[in-house]
Amino acid sequence: MYIKDIMSKSLVIGSITNNLTEIATLMKKYDIGFLPISDQKKIIGVITDRDIIVNALSNNCSQNDIVDKYIVRNIISINQDEKIENAIKLMGEKKVRRLIVTNNNKISGILSLADILPIKDYTDLINDNLQRIFEINRNDDLFKTEIDEFYL
Repeated sequence: MYIKDIMSKSLVIGSITNNLTEIATLMKKYDIGFLPISDQKKIIGVITDRDIIVNALSNNCSQNDIVDKYIVRNIISINQDEKIENAIKLMGEKKVRRLIVTNNNKISGILSLADILPIKDYTDLINDNLQRIFEINRNDDLFKTEIDEFYL
């Protein structure tokens, strides 16, 4: 099976001139957590709902801050004619849950892990890559807490 068979083709694209409130409003309206960001007709980055929370809010952003300060410019893409297996492996390698899908160097869709999960044929391959996709890089010494310090 190929990426083009299951990718999301209805795209919502944000603009580099949008502020964080406008981006969050688009995400809420369309119930999505990932937006490609364009400058004119070129996709220059992506932003997720997590980027807004973790990167923007933790840096004391203003809701009127332009999205440009918080987008991820390392766009990870895959051709729509690739097999789904290749997308799963790329997601694992790059530790992402969504890929920009292209056709002749133009964006043609988005492929998310949620698009693949219902397809039983890929269960084993997904399971092999899930740990890599969701791996967190952190200094565990900063998060040590004695469990008996907290009450319910």
